[in-house]
Amino acid sequence: MAPAREGGLARRLLSLQGLFALLSGGVPREGAGARTSGAGCHSTEHPVFSYSEIEPWIHRFSEEDTVDYSQLTFDPGQSELIVGTSSVPHLPSSLLSPFSHFVPCFITVPLQAVDWHCDDFTKAACFSRGKSEEECQNYVRVLLVNGDRLFTCGTNAFTPICTNRTLSNLTLVHDQISGMARCPYSPLHNSTALLTASGELYAATAMDFSGRDPAIYRSLGALPPLRTAQYNSKWLNEPNFVSSYDIGNFTYFFFRENAVEHDCGRTVFSRAARVCKNDVGGRFLLEDTWTTFMKARLNCSRPGDIPFYYHELQGTFYLPKLQLLYAVFTTNVNSIAASAVCVFNLSAITQVFNGPFKYQENSRSAWLPYPNPNPDFQCGTIDYGSNVNLTERSLQDAQKFILMQDVVQPLGPRPTFTEDNVRFTHLVVDVVQGKNRLFHIIYLATDYGTIRKVLSPLNQSTGSCLLDEIELFPPGRRQPIRSLLLQHGRSVLFVGVQDQVIRVPLVRCGFHRTREACLGARDPYCGWDLGLRRCTALEESLSMKQWEQNIRECPVSAALRLALAG
Repeated sequence: MAPAREGGLARRLLSLQGLFALLSGGVPREGAGARTSGAGCHSTEHPVFSYSEIEPWIHRFSEEDTVDYSQLTFDPGQSELIVGTSSVPHLPSSLLSPFSHFVPCFITVPLQAVDWHCDDFTKAACFSRGKSEEECQNYVRVLLVNGDRLFTCGTNAFTPICTNRTLSNLTLVHDQISGMARCPYSPLHNSTALLTASGELYAATAMDFSGRDPAIYRSLGALPPLRTAQYNSKWLNEPNFVSSYDIGNFTYFFFRENAVEHDCGRTVFSRAARVCKNDVGGRFLLEDTWTTFMKARLNCSRPGDIPFYYHELQGTFYLPKLQLLYAVFTTNVNSIAASAVCVFNLSAITQVFNGPFKYQENSRSAWLPYPNPNPDFQCGTIDYGSNVNLTERSLQDAQKFILMQDVVQPLGPRPTFTEDNVRFTHLVVDVVQGKNRLFHIIYLATDYGTIRKVLSPLNQSTGSCLLDEIELFPPGRRQPIRSLLLQHGRSVLFVGVQDQVIRVPLVRCGFHRTREACLGARDPYCGWDLGLRRCTALEESLSMKQWEQNIRECPVSAALRLALAG
């Protein structure tokens, strides 16, 4: 049977047109049962849990005339979920997802509701510049928890603004500042941002109305504002920003962009870039500009005489304790659909940044390797609050040497997981304690509204295992997934889509009614309790000795699993 929902988990939802605070529901709907249906498998070799089967286990939240549930974050102190949305009250209802009318229940009840509208003057200015009613709204694009404050930015009808709010009372705005260089103008532009412990905001976004001036920009805090060089394609070339991380002395950014070093037509490469957090910019040369910006190509490809490349980075997930970066890549949208997951060690990224540069003297010259004048650079040569150590030569080098010669290679000779005829859009990774070891479980969002559950390779012989797939929407009403957020320690996944946010419990051992089905699923969350005589999570077991788990190979076939389930 379906397990009881976690009670007492409060959630708060921030809407661009409204702020909502949410309190979780505590029990499953009546009649919820564990089933494994052959119809849900669609003749595939992995189990597919249909919408009707998964629906009793999940909770949904939606608000009328509210769209774009794409920004999700947690208030860790209160175990509250904050969700950024937008309200588009004047759109015809046909442009809104009709599935909102089919939502059977909410995951929560609001704790707060606070509007954040564009004013009429700002919207009129947006219309006058040729933008549509849909575009001239306020879309939340930055949600960052900073102590007891929430820093949030919205597009504000192509006039971005940012506010600092009190977490315990989202209606209380402490200050409002310009969102330029902190938030995109257009809701269609990708961006990423983070706040450091010392209060600096690092943002990667478009800095102008047209979106032609992308930048990695630092503001706020005690250090001077800095950005990447303006209108210089060797620094950034039509990038799509994906993610950012604060790691040690550096801030890392991950994105995809047009490859300036590729001479034969237009090709997109995926990048890792970094800057020193104590960078203060140059004097005369590179003034107000990063002096430590470097970038390198990320490789995710199938090996062979002619490798098959997954060029376009879509999402990342970083495990800080292991210093591992999981990344999902796809082929170009005009190519055959295919996706892959590659895993990168931070040490491999660091090694490439310590290596030679790739340099082009002028547009007619070939790209050639150039020795790195500062291998094993750790930001120590830059004085806090001073740039006295920056010589003219070092600034010239910083201006010229941006791209690394070597390519960052993933762990292993081939991708961790590949799938043809599908495009993955986001991923998260849960680290699960099994009976005898830790397992990494990868959750992959598809562009048609399902979640794939993949077990990271157990060893070189087995490779990864596709454990199952869940359908979040009924047939004919699927929609792309816009965001994924994993709640650590509670085994809960939050999924943001166009018209709602969905809470999915990751531990669903009750689906497996027999010992054979439980062990055959190879699910790291689940094992067979000999004393209770049912499939349980490790935490529910009466004794570790009584808890059986067998994960030495991939799951049994779907047909056999159905037979075992009875």
